[in-house]
Amino acid sequence: MQTVEGPLLVHAGPGSGKTRVIVHRIAYMVTQAKIKPRHILAVTFSRKAAEEMKKRLDELFDEPPAVTISTIHSTCLRILRGEGLPGLGKNFDVIDEDRQTKLIKHCMEQAELSFEDNNLRRIRTAISYAKVNMLDPDAIIPKQGERLDDTAAAVYRGYQAELRKQRAVDYDDMLVHTYLLFRDNGAALERYQQLHRYILVDEFQDTSSLQYQIIRMLGSRFRNVCVVGDPDQTIYSWRQAEMRNTDNFRKDFPGTRIIGMAENYRSTGTIVDAANALISRNHLRKEKGITTSREKGSPLFITGLKDAADEAQYIARQVKKLLSERSLKYTDFAVLYRTNAQSRAIEDGFCSEGLPYKLPGGTPFYKRKEVQDMVAWLRVMRNPADDAALTRVIRLAGKGIGAKSLSELQEQAEKSRMHLNQVLQQPALSLSTLPLRERNAVARFQAQLQGLYAESRHVSLITLMNRILETTAYREHLQGEDNPEERWENLLEFISLAQAYEHLGPAIALSSLLGRVSQASVIDELGQEADAVTFYTLHGSKGLEFPVVFIAGMEEGLLPHGRSIDDPAKLEEERRLCYVGITRAMDLAYLTYAAKRFLSGEASQRVPSRFLRELPPNLVKRQDYNGHIIRDASPGFHAALPGPPQPEKEMLFNAGDRVTHAKFGVGRVEKILKHTADFHVIVVFDDYGTKKLLYSLANLEKLS
Repeated sequence: MQTVEGPLLVHAGPGSGKTRVIVHRIAYMVTQAKIKPRHILAVTFSRKAAEEMKKRLDELFDEPPAVTISTIHSTCLRILRGEGLPGLGKNFDVIDEDRQTKLIKHCMEQAELSFEDNNLRRIRTAISYAKVNMLDPDAIIPKQGERLDDTAAAVYRGYQAELRKQRAVDYDDMLVHTYLLFRDNGAALERYQQLHRYILVDEFQDTSSLQYQIIRMLGSRFRNVCVVGDPDQTIYSWRQAEMRNTDNFRKDFPGTRIIGMAENYRSTGTIVDAANALISRNHLRKEKGITTSREKGSPLFITGLKDAADEAQYIARQVKKLLSERSLKYTDFAVLYRTNAQSRAIEDGFCSEGLPYKLPGGTPFYKRKEVQDMVAWLRVMRNPADDAALTRVIRLAGKGIGAKSLSELQEQAEKSRMHLNQVLQQPALSLSTLPLRERNAVARFQAQLQGLYAESRHVSLITLMNRILETTAYREHLQGEDNPEERWENLLEFISLAQAYEHLGPAIALSSLLGRVSQASVIDELGQEADAVTFYTLHGSKGLEFPVVFIAGMEEGLLPHGRSIDDPAKLEEERRLCYVGITRAMDLAYLTYAAKRFLSGEASQRVPSRFLRELPPNLVKRQDYNGHIIRDASPGFHAALPGPPQPEKEMLFNAGDRVTHAKFGVGRVEKILKHTADFHVIVVFDDYGTKKLLYSLANLEKLS
């Protein structure tokens, strides 16, 4: 059926060829329906997707038609540049995410807000939420939905004032101003309705409520709106993606034709059936399923490993094995995981096996800023004459030592042919060119440095790293950075690596760890080549496909994530995330979990993910570390999979007890709730407020 007039809703499952459908629809509209290309607007939600769509359209024509293909934000920017903004005109500035973060940080500092007590990322998310939901900073109701408290509202007001002062807008503002333009200026709306008479929207499930309202208004005159998406792949609620937009579209555009693209051309029958069985557990969805005409193929392979290092070695060796057995390239493999911190062990495993890997759009673990900061400290502990590392440490922790003073210290070191550390150790009189306040700051820093250096001679490596974090208040420093919680998880993961050297003396352990980091950095440089295994977070993998996919960390607390376990809606999104991961695989899917893993800086016993148990037993096989199939003596796969039922946990706390947690610090137990064979512990933390924790995973310690 060919239809280009009227509203169209296409339910397109994974691997069904969404982009191909849109591109060929555009080609049909131009060549067969004789629609003028300038009247066609195709909207995507990433620059990469827009570029791919343009590339595919170009391949169909000798002279590509002048169709507008762009992201929703680029479309809004083009409209606002043409119409202008009240008080700003047409020559306003657009700030990117990095500049936005710095500006919000500045506003927090102006309001004298502590980064330790106020998470920058939470406030930035609150401001975005307010804008997308059209909440003016002066009309915000404190405590609304726990997103817009007094602090966030105050920063929001200051942030908007700074934007006006700088004649700038952010990405959310582009949506807000376009919506307001269309709402309040009928003539402008009609101009763009006449221009964009045919609208196509890719990945419709990722639209926010505000994005949808813009599309709705733009398409309401001619009603030639085609939206393509898959609600089962809605995994960006934290970016304000709104699942109800599909139902809203049908209500706002009566007579909508609905077409289902249920055939998956990507994956084998087994992978498709397993994905269908998994996603059918979600209640907040309309029943449908994907099919495939491909062969049944191999089962999904599930492997339980001893720990994260064992898991990484297993994955690396399976890649080697498959390379030798099949006609595959490194680029045919993808390793997916729920959190960025998981990449450390996997990168190490690939390094030890000499396998190339790459992290598109991501940073290799040992090059992440927070890891490099700790590495700089450790390099100074090993060799105080390491000027490059010491310079980084001073910039990081030399409170009161400004850039000008640091430059003078470096100049003095060069003139005197001394190391920077030797200059720092000089009497205050020798630093007479510095202001008294900065000389005092140098003395404080040098005392701190010498204290840590003395400790490094006799304490364990893990103790040293924790002392560095404690002495420098590094966690508080992270609160002024983007993604502080993720950065802290990376640091704890790096510290957990030191566990491997606990049996060595302090000096040897320190040198061994730094040697490992150096080796990994060299391999990073070699590994970021075209033919390499690709590492992605599950969120980052959407829209991609690979012949062979590994999903690591299939454990309760990781996938599903610990923050989602107690919220039914969030748990369903975690299941959709797992569904997305499985459907990236074309031929083979491997799912792994560890019996023990370092999380939040501590070793914890792990429980296999409930999602593993939701896969039909006839579609999966268990493997051991060497890739051999495990023949179950017990009837059925699920009986052999560790996890259910679990032994009863013994509760060691009472309401009112003071406890400490590796991530949230000190708090008081408010309530204890029975939860199957486990407990939920409600704790009011001094710095993080109330948290509900699963007892078996929380690793709480009672304070005397």
